[in-house]
Amino acid sequence: MNDPVTPPSNADVLLCESTYGDREHAPGDPAQLLADIVNRVVKRGGSIVVPAFAVGRTQTFMYYLRQLEDQQRISRIPVYVDSPMALSATDLYLKYKAEHDADYKHLDSGSKGDPLDVHEFHLARSVEESKAINNVKTPCIIVSASGMAAGGRVLHHLALRLPDARNAVILAGFQAQGTRGRALQEGARMLNIFGQQVPVNAEIVEMGQLSAHAGKNELLRWLGGLPAPPKQTYLTHGEPQAAQALQGAIQEKFKWKAAVARYLDTIDLAG
Repeated sequence: MNDPVTPPSNADVLLCESTYGDREHAPGDPAQLLADIVNRVVKRGGSIVVPAFAVGRTQTFMYYLRQLEDQQRISRIPVYVDSPMALSATDLYLKYKAEHDADYKHLDSGSKGDPLDVHEFHLARSVEESKAINNVKTPCIIVSASGMAAGGRVLHHLALRLPDARNAVILAGFQAQGTRGRALQEGARMLNIFGQQVPVNAEIVEMGQLSAHAGKNELLRWLGGLPAPPKQTYLTHGEPQAAQALQGAIQEKFKWKAAVARYLDTIDLAG
């Protein structure tokens, strides 16, 4: 999508996320990292499961896959998008073309068709179509919600494919504490799915480069665009360490009043 061109406006009270308030995203070209993963998994006869958020992450992932296919950097294997919400969101991406950036418009205007449509694209809207993916024994890519493996159809795919060492799981975004995605990220060897202990033999790959959350310096750069200091800044959507680190950075860099929002706190904005 187009980058924002309008700077942030004045704010009396500012709410700012702090998901990556204590760190930057890992370096590396997402397209090349994805190509490397796909090629090595296909070479060993495995499949890839991607727990992906339905809005934004699924479409970004498909965008990279299509480019890699067109550039012949990966082989064309079946890609299954198993999320009714993701498919509906993708329809909106295709409908509102005025929101696309120059790179997307260039691909869209060429002779290769929809930039979000890989060459072997399979949609799974119904439960029956979702279950049918279990019968696929050759290399494939399965993109399914939820993005942190906290629920949704992706759990069925993980339960089936985690025990096979030929397979891989790509964690393509932030994984919150207490989620199965976080457990995989931290090296869990067993995962509780549907009340059963599933062995984790598949390769687990982190791709934080695909996260839609800004890194620490990106957050500070955005805050620096405000024309005047807010009277108060509250940090949300971050685990304690990340939120507190960003709070300290804001106070040091801008000398603003910044606080970490706390559960069930009530703030009187009229005061």
